[in-house]
Order: sequence, then C-alpha cells, then structure tokens
Amino acid sequence: MLCALALAAALRAPQDAPPPVRIEAQDVDYRLKEGKTVMTGNPRVTLTRGDAVLTCRRLVLDNDARGKVQRATCEGDVRLVRGGRVVTCQSAVYEYEAARIVCRGTPTLVDGHSEMTGEELIYDLDEDRVRLTKGKGTLRDMAVPAPKREAKK
Repeated sequence: MLCALALAAALRAPQDAPPPVRIEAQDVDYRLKEGKTVMTGNPRVTLTRGDAVLTCRRLVLDNDARGKVQRATCEGDVRLVRGGRVVTCQSAVYEYEAARIVCRGTPTLVDGHSEMTGEELIYDLDEDRVRLTKGKGTLRDMAVPAPKREAKK
C-alpha cells in the first residue's frame, strides 16, 4: 500500500514559508531511537517540494532531537525534475532548512539543448540556481540564428 507523508503540513502557512514537502513511498521504517526514517519505493520513492520532484530507490530522513527533519538522503537512480531541467546522479541530499539539493556521483544536468556533467551539483530551490563543480558539457542541436542585415535604402 502506498504511504504518503507530508513533512510541512499546515492549514494556513505564512506567505514567506517554504512550500510543503510531500513524500510517497511503498514501505516506511520508523527508527525512532536513531532519529531516522527509511523509505523504499516500488519502484521509486518520490519527494516533492513545490514544482521540484526528487525520486530514488531509497530515501533516509534524518531528524534532530525534537523530531524535526534536517535532511533527506536519496540513493539509487536519483532523478530531480524541475521545469524543463533534469538532474541525475548516484546520491543526493535534500537539506531542508537550506532548501537545496546536493548531488554527487556523476551528477548530470540536462537543460534544453545543454548537458553538463561534473563532480558535485548544488541546486538551490529558493533561488532556482544550479552550481556545478568541475563541470564539462555539450550543447546539442544548437541552432545559431544568422545576424540580421539592415536593408539598404
């Protein structure tokens, strides 16, 4: 049976509050003494924050002493989709307070006609900004418009 967990459930959140995070998983294992929750999917676990969708095979939530989620670690076939951008990598950590996703293990960003690969990719969800370290990439099917010529009179 599909299990859904809303991390930021509020009837009326303040306007400057981050969007709620929703997680869907096939199996959920609450490890209360460890302050962790381990989720697995069949086939995938889905973490959604606003228009950003992070999916993977296994997701581990780490909580602080009060039980508040600090981070979510995604492992196995990690994929982040936001708008027309798609990021894939081996593992990703969603940092709840910082509202960013850090991807490691050959992170690849595909955005329109460009594809970039690097060592580490940091996606700031609030700023909609991506930073890729040691990046290299290609532009695919890039059509460059010819310069306009002024008509002679």
